[in-house]
Amino acid sequence: MSIKKNISIGIFYTAISKYSGIIISIVIGAILSRLLSPTEFGTVAVVMVFITFFNLLSDFGLGPAIVQNKELDTNDIRSLFSFSILLGFVFALLFFLSAPLIAHFYENTNLKNISRLLSLSVLFYSWSIVPNALNIKKLRFKRIGIVSISIQTISGIGAIILAYHGFSYYALIYKSIFDGLASFLAYYFMEPVLPILRLKMASVKKVLSFSVYQFLFNFINYFSRNADNLLIGKFFGTAPLGYYNKSYQLMSLPVQNITHVITPVLLPVLSEFQNDKKRIFNAYCRVVQLLAIIGFPLSIVLYFVAPELIQILYGSQWEQSIPVFKILSLTVGLQMVLSSSGSIFQAVNRTDLLFIAGLLNAIFMVAGIFFGILYGKSLVFIGYGLFAAFIIGFFQTFSMLIIKVLGQSFLEFIKLFIKPLLTAITMAIVLYMSSLFAIENLFYSLSLKLTLALFVFIPFFISSSYNLDMIKQLLNKFKK
Repeated sequence: MSIKKNISIGIFYTAISKYSGIIISIVIGAILSRLLSPTEFGTVAVVMVFITFFNLLSDFGLGPAIVQNKELDTNDIRSLFSFSILLGFVFALLFFLSAPLIAHFYENTNLKNISRLLSLSVLFYSWSIVPNALNIKKLRFKRIGIVSISIQTISGIGAIILAYHGFSYYALIYKSIFDGLASFLAYYFMEPVLPILRLKMASVKKVLSFSVYQFLFNFINYFSRNADNLLIGKFFGTAPLGYYNKSYQLMSLPVQNITHVITPVLLPVLSEFQNDKKRIFNAYCRVVQLLAIIGFPLSIVLYFVAPELIQILYGSQWEQSIPVFKILSLTVGLQMVLSSSGSIFQAVNRTDLLFIAGLLNAIFMVAGIFFGILYGKSLVFIGYGLFAAFIIGFFQTFSMLIIKVLGQSFLEFIKLFIKPLLTAITMAIVLYMSSLFAIENLFYSLSLKLTLALFVFIPFFISSSYNLDMIKQLLNKFKK
């Protein structure tokens, strides 16, 4: 099967999952935002930063390494599964024991019990790594999508019920634990793996060169992506962190549910052609073109609909999230394109350069966050700092990927962004003009802005023959 067909099939099923997920996530988030306060969200957000870190440690880059490596046999897979189980126990225990330190650092005794409970999430996440990677390797995107939607829906409803009955932030904690356990059971049922009692280091060594650099990249990326939560929670407190976290989560929805429709497909498909870099470049340019024509105009839309969107979804108690959300929304297009680059580094087995690119980006992002905290002393200035960091990171990452890794023309790559930028600029002008006419009703104001945005976006989008071809393929799949 061709690259184009494999990517199209994978994107189709992953898109169904992600776009259904985005609706479910928005609905559940909107309900929980009315049942829980910014402080309660901020309290859990503090611990989730550490959960992400310990998940990263237990992952050790094994998932992408298993997908990329075509020489692993059954015994290797069983040994790697045993290795991941061991890592899960070790890091879940370490997180459990770290609970008093986390509570002391943030001067909040509630964080001790919260952290100890969430150590179960670390355990279940680690156990699911190998079964999940095997399902991705076998391109089972349809099944993965069904599992994801089902778990998200069930856990979301459960969290709403608990929050309604006064469980406070424990509703979010139990949701996280359930997500981890249910994901492991589902992926394991789809791809059963029997662990072995005696770990074979020879199997681990087969993926070590790939997984070590992947782990180092994930390690650096963790700090660059979570330094804001760590520092805001420490210097500003849990309530401002709650406002910021809600803004960042809402901004991240299109990044996670559009980009992540495509990027999980790229590694298992393109790794089959890892020695044909020109072919990979041509296929990747199509992906970047699609992400940019969606992402750049979307950044503008989110900027102008921020007041209506946040107040309609979360209520007036979250108004302080609006200014920082507007600034963060301008990074959506950049993040969508940037987040796709990792799959290409992985596909051609250059996780060493992925690590270097991630390290540089981490320096830029942490510098931007410190600028907002120490100089601007506000969430908005943190947003400005992150916006500048993403722009710098964009150029350094893609200059490395296109020139050094793929050996192609960087100028040819940059030309892909001409039409997306023109679309975004046109949309900004139209929406700015519409904002001059004040409409008190939030729903009417949001509807007007979205309608105008569509009138600008559709002609630009369908003017590309590639986009038209993609639409026809999707329609044909629905007919089947």
